[in-house]
Amino acid sequence: MKISIGVIFGGRSLEHDLSVLTAIQAMDNIDKERYEVVPIYITKDLQMYTGGMLRYIDSYKDFNLIRRYAKKVYLINKNGKFILESTGLIKKEIKEIHLAFPMVHGKKAEDGSIIGFLETLGIPFVGSDIYASSICQDKIFTKEVLENNNIPVVDYTSFTYTDYRLDKEEIFKKIDKLSYPLLIKPARLGSGIGIEVVNRKEELESSIEKVMEKDDRVLVEEYLADRSEYNVAVLLSKGKLIDSVVEEIIKDSPCNYYDKYRKENDNDETYKRIYPANISKILTSEIGKTAKEVYKVLALSGVARIDFIYDNKNKKLYVNEVNTIPNFFSHHLFDDKNIDYREMLGIMIKEAIDKINRESTMLKEIDDNMFKNVTSKDVRNMK
Repeated sequence: MKISIGVIFGGRSLEHDLSVLTAIQAMDNIDKERYEVVPIYITKDLQMYTGGMLRYIDSYKDFNLIRRYAKKVYLINKNGKFILESTGLIKKEIKEIHLAFPMVHGKKAEDGSIIGFLETLGIPFVGSDIYASSICQDKIFTKEVLENNNIPVVDYTSFTYTDYRLDKEEIFKKIDKLSYPLLIKPARLGSGIGIEVVNRKEELESSIEKVMEKDDRVLVEEYLADRSEYNVAVLLSKGKLIDSVVEEIIKDSPCNYYDKYRKENDNDETYKRIYPANISKILTSEIGKTAKEVYKVLALSGVARIDFIYDNKNKKLYVNEVNTIPNFFSHHLFDDKNIDYREMLGIMIKEAIDKINRESTMLKEIDDNMFKNVTSKDVRNMK
C-alpha cells in the first residue's frame, strides 16, 4: 500500500496565492509510484477542500469551480487514523492520510499555525516543528537567537505597536543609533511584503505608520549601500546537512512580493537571479558553513533557505532571513548538486518517516495517578 501524503496549502496568509503555486508544482514532482498525493486546500476563510482538481492552476481562477466540484472536508483524528471527513449532517470518510506535508507561506500559516493544528491532532508532518517555524517567521526573534549564538546580523532595533504609541521619542532614540538608509520591515510577514526604505529621518514616521498597518511588531535595520545578496538552501538527509549552490540576487532595491515568483522568461533587467553565484570559493564555503550552523542553531528540519547580505566594503557576511518553507522549496538550487526535485521531496518525506519511528519510542505520558486522591476542596486550596 502506498503512503498517503496530505499536501496542505493555502490558508489565510497574505501569501496564500504563492502557497498554491508552490503546492501545485510540488505535487507534480512527488514520486507517484511510492506515494499517493492528496491535496488539502485551505481557503482564505479557512474552509478545507480536497479533490484531484485542486492539483491544477485553472481551478483557482474561479472559486465557484472549487465550491462545486471539490469536496469540503474536516481533517480529524479518528481512532488513531487521520481522516478527511465530509461536512454536513451525514459524515463520510473521504480519504485517510498517513503523513501531512505543509506547503504554506507566511504569517498565520508558515509561522507554526498549521504545524500546531497538526500537532494537536497528532498528525505527523514533513518539515520544521512549531518552535523553529514560529521563531523563523518573526524576523526579530530570528535575529535575537542568531546574535546570542554569535552569528552575525546587520545592526537593528525593534519595537511593538504598543511601544511606539506609548513612547515614540524613545523609539526614535534607538533608531538614531543606526546609520541611514534604513529598512523598516513588518517582523512577521514574508516575501518582501510591506518593506519600506527610509533614506532620511524626515521619512521615518510615515514609513513606520505604513508598516504598522501590516504588523504590530516592527524591525528597523541598516540598509547597507554597497551590498550583495545571496541565498542558499540546506537539506537534511540521513543525519547530514547538504548545502545547495549559492544563488545571487541582483536588484537595486529590496525584493518585493512579485520578485519572489516571477517567471524565468520575464524580461526585467532590474532583477536577476544567478546560480551558481559568480563568487570566490572562500565566500561560497563561508556561506555554506554559516547556513548549516544556522540550520542547527534554529533546529530546522526538511529543506530551509537562508538568505545572506554581504557587505562588499568591509567584506563581512550577515544572515538576513530564514525560510522554513521556501517558495517552491528552492529546488532549483540543488540541480547542480545532482539532486532533482523528485529526489529532494523524497528525502524530506523519508526524514519525516524516520522521525515518526524515533518518536514512537519516546515517553508519551507520565503515569502518576495525580487525580486518584485529589478532592474538589484540594483543588480550591491549591497554590
